Amino acid sequence: MFDAFASMALETLRDVLIGEAKFLPSVDVEEVQRQLKTMHCFLGGADRREDKYNTETVCNWLRELQNLADQAEDVLERYVVRVTSKRERTGLKKVLNTFTSISYEYSARKEIENIMSRMAYLTQSLESITKEESSIDNTQLWSRKTYGHEVEEHFVGMEDDINVLETLVTSDDRSDKVISICGMGGLGKTTLATKIYNGEVVRRRFEARAWVCVSQQFQPKAVFQGLLNQLVPNQGEVKDENELVRKLYQVQLEKKCLVVLDDIWEVNHWNILSRVFPIGEACCKVVLTSRNEKVAATEYVHKLECLSEEEGWELLQKIALPINYSPDLITTESKLLEDEGKEIVRKCGCLPLAISIIGGILRQKKSSSEWEEVKKNIDSYLKRGEGVGKDTRIMQILDLSYNVLPYNLKPCFLYLGCFQEDRDIETKQLYLLWMAEGMISSKNKGRGETLRDVAERYLCELANRCMIQVKVDEYSIHNRFESCRLHDLMRDLCLSKGKEEEFVQVVDKQRQTEDIGSSLGRTRRLAVHKEKLEDLQFVYGRRNRNLRSLLLLENTYSDIQKIVSIDFGMLTSLKILILEGCEFKNRKLPEGIEKLILLKHLSLYGSKVEELPPSIRKLPCLQSLNLRTPYQMKLPSVIHSTGRLRHLLLPESITSIVGGGKLKLDGLNELETLSGFNSEFMDFSHIHKLVNLRELNGDICDEESLSTIVHHILDHQDQFRKTFFEINGSCPMNSEQGSILLRKMLMCHSLVKLHIYCRVRKLPAYEPHLCRNLIYLTLDDCRMEEDPMKTLEKLPMLRELEMDKDVFVGREMVCRAAGFPQLRNLELWGLTNLVEWRVEERAMPNLSSLDIGRCKKLKMIPEGLRFITTLQEITISYMPKEFKDRIRIVDGEDFDKIKHIPSIRFWKVVGY
Repeated sequence: MFDAFASMALETLRDVLIGEAKFLPSVDVEEVQRQLKTMHCFLGGADRREDKYNTETVCNWLRELQNLADQAEDVLERYVVRVTSKRERTGLKKVLNTFTSISYEYSARKEIENIMSRMAYLTQSLESITKEESSIDNTQLWSRKTYGHEVEEHFVGMEDDINVLETLVTSDDRSDKVISICGMGGLGKTTLATKIYNGEVVRRRFEARAWVCVSQQFQPKAVFQGLLNQLVPNQGEVKDENELVRKLYQVQLEKKCLVVLDDIWEVNHWNILSRVFPIGEACCKVVLTSRNEKVAATEYVHKLECLSEEEGWELLQKIALPINYSPDLITTESKLLEDEGKEIVRKCGCLPLAISIIGGILRQKKSSSEWEEVKKNIDSYLKRGEGVGKDTRIMQILDLSYNVLPYNLKPCFLYLGCFQEDRDIETKQLYLLWMAEGMISSKNKGRGETLRDVAERYLCELANRCMIQVKVDEYSIHNRFESCRLHDLMRDLCLSKGKEEEFVQVVDKQRQTEDIGSSLGRTRRLAVHKEKLEDLQFVYGRRNRNLRSLLLLENTYSDIQKIVSIDFGMLTSLKILILEGCEFKNRKLPEGIEKLILLKHLSLYGSKVEELPPSIRKLPCLQSLNLRTPYQMKLPSVIHSTGRLRHLLLPESITSIVGGGKLKLDGLNELETLSGFNSEFMDFSHIHKLVNLRELNGDICDEESLSTIVHHILDHQDQFRKTFFEINGSCPMNSEQGSILLRKMLMCHSLVKLHIYCRVRKLPAYEPHLCRNLIYLTLDDCRMEEDPMKTLEKLPMLRELEMDKDVFVGREMVCRAAGFPQLRNLELWGLTNLVEWRVEERAMPNLSSLDIGRCKKLKMIPEGLRFITTLQEITISYMPKEFKDRIRIVDGEDFDKIKHIPSIRFWKVVGY
């Protein structure tokens, strides 16, 4: 708690009071620096001795510091914005506004003087806090110890894990000398390591074994001594650490040893410990357990997952049900117990530790009604850790993961609590929110990096520490993340810590508005989930002027929530406003948004808004504007006036540009992302000015726009990260000029997704620099006379290929050996002239799904499909009866070609 929010607050104070002092010359910079230095010194000591300083007095002190930082930031940003906008005016308006600027400066100076006065008081109060140190009793930190001889009474699942790890531990392969077992707290890493350590095969394999729990309170000498005492019994204490290291190293050269280091937290802890292991020199093995995947990441990492629902139910039965219970004896009561039990397992997120805790409670409960009562109160049971007689309380275990996070990651982690339970959180939006909140520091940018790159590194670190689960973006050429999600118990931790730190409040089905009413005035972030939008009026009023983020969230933008017309003008400190899946009065944007001069992020994702008003240009700090919605929208021609805009996501259907003409890019010099454009409404003549543009995707319907975009990308290949294009029928490529332009487009290294819905004379002959990163390709109505597979099969990264509506009008198509090395999914639809399709052996070696439809002249399934062992699913739709009969299950003439495929589906067989 100390290192995260207090350090962020001090950085904010320093930046706004010193960095912006040029706008307020009366600020005493030296005095500000002195007070900040004093606070930093205190916080450094507090972080090292959190047990002594974790008092109500210090908590109040930190809250006041955070409030000061927020107020200072708001005051100065508001002042700078107003003065800057006034200075840009000319003529008589400039003269008149000089007096207004003086008034702004006077008001801002008075507020800053008040803040500095309170800062001085906080600095003085540190002395009394420090003096109280000696009178505060040391609180014994909750410390976790484990031992190799401990045997888990109830063990379920992990058979495959045991087999894999036992094989690695007992093999003579020196490339796997260090084996890491990683996963979030409570998954059973220690239990699994104990099973391996005590296994009969392992015991016979090694001459000596040692188990040490490293834990968060890292003491390397104690670890070394503990290992030596077990590897060489009766050794006695070795006081000199260098001698201790030497002896430990030597014994492993002389004996075949197995060492388990349980619960290693940090990479540098392993770096210190690793010097005692003769890795590569002896036949010894080291097994680590950690919540951090980066620990010993250069060796073998075995990532542990949650139990399946059936395994979780089996574990719960072993702990909770009496010995005479038989799952085979079906009664009404046993069926009710099973239903309640499986629901409890789901609520525990299939986490073994959580199931064990609840199982201990249920052991004393005999009826299904009692189990139902436990299910209703499961959250409080897990937090208290009742039931199993152990000191491993689940929230304490998860708390440890949070407490050791670096200060810059703690607020990023807590922000995840804003989102709905069991929802994939889109990383693109998450990064923008982190940036708008100021959680991503530009000081952490590497050469050529953007703030989004830094944000992704933060997310990767949270994943490495097993705090979150991530999903890789299939259309990314850099293995970037598409989404992330929280385990249910991690989300509980998020919400608990967020409320404790007054970081965020969430209103959903479980948390009603009345539950947070008293603390709402101090809340800086408020997330209201869709089902509670009717309670929105409670947000407004002067007591909520400190609100910095307001998120109205919903699950899918197909489910629109009507809410009343609202004036947002009172929320003057708002920096983030998300209005997801909303329909406003008369489909007009709510009043007051144009007054939010500090607003950095505005999202209308999935909302019904008929027209975006021209007043959007009055938001001088706006960095992200998300208008992505399937509903029609009119856009103002003045969007380019929001000069600080970095990320612009446009609606799927633009009806017109209010003010005439097309949307201009001139003025958007900081733009990094332009998504969802349609060249019918977008002028690309100034794209060369967008020197920060990294991602570009949209529909191109004219040759001039396509040429301008392609030539700009080719001239700046290193600048672009990802581009998606959809080329429609208004931009034909069946002319000589069109063929040349198509070839140039395919030379764009950033092109990862391409849809072509127009005539194409033929695809260019493959060259190594063509389509080197193209992952997804859709071809529709191209009417090519030459077999396109000759080019497509050579694309090195192509994973999904859709060919529809007479893409190829020839009679024979061939997939050659070694072609399509990465292809996963193939769809062939509407190739009405195709008679024969040949697939050679070793073609498409990674194909998983095949879909064939409306190819009415195709005689038979290709012979070569029998060689594709990865194929999991084939779907036949709207194909002639004769074709279907040839592959009829069991007795079809061609069934032998596809009998190895697990799923064979038929849809709408036709009789032509």
